[in-house]
Amino acid sequence: MLSSSMPRFPHRLNRVGFHESICSNCHLTVGSAWDEADLEKFELIHACDPIRLYQLTEDRGRAERPSLAR
Repeated sequence: MLSSSMPRFPHRLNRVGFHESICSNCHLTVGSAWDEADLEKFELIHACDPIRLYQLTEDRGRAERPSLAR
């Protein structure tokens, strides 16, 4: 679940000068554009891949479980 203070699609400026929109749920870059306003069209059509979300949940669960190996 996302925190109410974290935006659904935070933006960052990469080294080349493109603005990138990152999905807070699946952590993928949903789009890149020179003009930050152009990111909205990518955000509107983005749908998280359910398999990726499952894998992220499993990876997070593994990191939280104590290791049985000694």
